[in-house]
Formats: sequence, structure tokens, C-alpha cells
Amino acid sequence: MNIIDKNKSYQCRHFDYCSAALCPLDPEHLKIGIWYPDEEICRLRTVPDWVRIQKKISKRTKDNNTYYTYEMLNRNCRVGRGMLGLNPDKSEEPQLEDWLKKHPPKKALSEKQKKMLAEVRKKSPTARLKEIIVTCL
Repeated sequence: MNIIDKNKSYQCRHFDYCSAALCPLDPEHLKIGIWYPDEEICRLRTVPDWVRIQKKISKRTKDNNTYYTYEMLNRNCRVGRGMLGLNPDKSEEPQLEDWLKKHPPKKALSEKQKKMLAEVRKKSPTARLKEIIVTCL
């Protein structure tokens, strides 16, 4: 992923009208900022992977009353419909620890697994996909 070489969010061309809670151009704020799924997301064309995760979460979540930290968004884990963030009414630290345990990072696929998935996609995107994934693991 390309790293944005700007240091301050005010250098962004969307700065005057952007209200994104987390800005990739403001690394100092990322450490302390939080994001709710119904809040605005960065509109830059070249964005880090965690911004793409925000977009997935905002489309799939059913609860906009939980929040996500940069650490959670930057974790390479699966984003599903049942994914929930942290409850703002409870202490963050124990919740974050539990959340990180429940959402382990994705494992990289081996070359054998990649080839098997490619073969399945050529024939039929949904045919026996679960069976092949299980046999690969």
C-alpha cells in the first residue's frame, strides 16, 4: 500500500468540507481517535487498507452505536455482518482486549491453496468453495 507522505490533514484537498473522524494524513490523531460506522470516511483516492475496512464495516454493520479504534481497523481480520465495535458506555481496555481475541488476523494462503481457489473460481464461484477451503486448511 502506498504511504501518504503528507503529515497534516489540513494539506488534504478535502480538508475544508471533510468531517471524517479518522484522517490518514493525521497520524497523531489516529492514536486517540475513534470512529462510528455512521460517520464519514476519508474520500482520498489513495487510502490505507484500514480505510477500506471502514467502508466494509459501514456497509455490513447492524449497530452504529459501537465504535472502532485505529488499532481495530488496522487489524487484518474478516469483516462480517455480525461484527460489532466497542460499547461507549463501558471501559475500553477490557473490551478491546476481548475484541482482538475474537478477531484474529487472517492467515496467509499457501500457493497450493491459492491455486485451488483459482481453479474453483474459473469453474463456478460458489461450487464446493467451502469444501476446498476446509481441505486446504
